[in-house]
Amino acid sequence: MSLEVKDLHAGYQRDIDILRGLNITARDGQLTTIIGANGVGKSTLLKAIVGQLHPHQGSIRFKGQDLISVPARDLVGLGVAYIAQQHAIFKEMSVEENLELGTWSFRRDRSRAQRAIERVYERAPYLKEFRARRAGLMSGGQQRLMQLQLALMSDPELLLIDEPTVGLDPKRAKVIYDHLRELVDDAGKTILMVDQNVIAGTDIADYIYVLELGQNKLEGSKEKFDLDYRDTIAEWLI
Repeated sequence: MSLEVKDLHAGYQRDIDILRGLNITARDGQLTTIIGANGVGKSTLLKAIVGQLHPHQGSIRFKGQDLISVPARDLVGLGVAYIAQQHAIFKEMSVEENLELGTWSFRRDRSRAQRAIERVYERAPYLKEFRARRAGLMSGGQQRLMQLQLALMSDPELLLIDEPTVGLDPKRAKVIYDHLRELVDDAGKTILMVDQNVIAGTDIADYIYVLELGQNKLEGSKEKFDLDYRDTIAEWLI
């Protein structure tokens, strides 16, 4: 198992837990999608995993190592990357300047930093074309893809992604989803993603969790959801 979250209790106030005994596993080389209505704790879970929120109870382990005691700044070195819901790019800076900042954790290794930037340009040629352009002038979909490429610069094993297509139209959202699926199938990445897009978010998943009020409600493989749960979940979330 890659990432294991057990009996997790967490919230933004000591006496008010949003997550109440949550159990989640992100298996190696799979894309795990977490769905649920607004306010059930999807984003709170990711913030707890990456250390932005300290759990009140429970454990979070990645490849057997306790993450709760690891400072957020050290997660990159452990092979964990987090892509927040908001576009975490510097819009007033050029695309290439953003990419250079993406090598910050290994900036002293200049050859590695240069190779990382070159790999980004190979994976996303449009970024090379726009490298001198202000990042904020790109479309929302291009900015989201750039954010994904920034996360990949450290070659993480585990990607934690919060609402990958929020605010994007269906055409641009499909590009993002297809790219995430390729990262699992072709690059062997492990992805834990939270999403409100029930159909698209589960279509690309290997395993699915449904949350309700900070707790596990349903879980199973994509095949199980297609057979048993899809209509029920779609109606429940509308």
